[in-house]
Amino acid sequence: MTSDFQSAEIMVTNSRGEILLQLRDDTEGICWPGYWMQPGGGREDGETPYETAARELEEETGLKAVALLPLDLVPLADDAQFARSRWFHMVWDGDESELVCGEGQDLRFWPMDALPERIPSTLVEYVRQLRGHLLVGKPRVWAQIDRLHRTLKEATAGQRTDFLALQVLKVQEEAGEAAQALLGVLGANPRKGVSHTMADLQAELCDVIAAAMVALRATTPDAASVLADHVAGWDLESR
Repeated sequence: MTSDFQSAEIMVTNSRGEILLQLRDDTEGICWPGYWMQPGGGREDGETPYETAARELEEETGLKAVALLPLDLVPLADDAQFARSRWFHMVWDGDESELVCGEGQDLRFWPMDALPERIPSTLVEYVRQLRGHLLVGKPRVWAQIDRLHRTLKEATAGQRTDFLALQVLKVQEEAGEAAQALLGVLGANPRKGVSHTMADLQAELCDVIAAAMVALRATTPDAASVLADHVAGWDLESR
């Protein structure tokens, strides 16, 4: 759950297939001195994983958390350092000169298929997992929802009705359209017969899901973690 963590670690990538790494100080007594690592750090009292990640990201790189998404990595059995870490991912395609090296000796992007030599083997494995996530498009869904949320909120800024209320009502509207598509697939209306394809129904169901995701995003910038934690708490054996 959100309180069961010690640190938050952030993978920042760009559209060129590169990952942002910081060169740690070569100082005795710190973890991995003189090695390239991802931004991140320990939690402060009362912080959620998202809040820790957003704070560490800005402190160490100067970047604001925009579409910062939880990253579901499989921890290595012998990885004591990150055993209770929560991982996040963000895509950033800005000018590298805008980066601020707030900690360590250097901060720069590296190709994910040509990482520096001085990098922990555990991080090499986690970057490999990240590349797999990116190949199948896992993080892109919530990033798109974040952009859609921002666009819709800006478009409805002048309306009297609360944005969250509009989005919850939108879920109901989209669910009604999905129900109509189902009737069309089944040919349940004798007058219309089979009027929809399975692809039509799938598209309508996607609209229902997207509307619900935008509504959830309207309640918190960490909507992806809220959904992940909620689903993880289901007792499937008793259902």
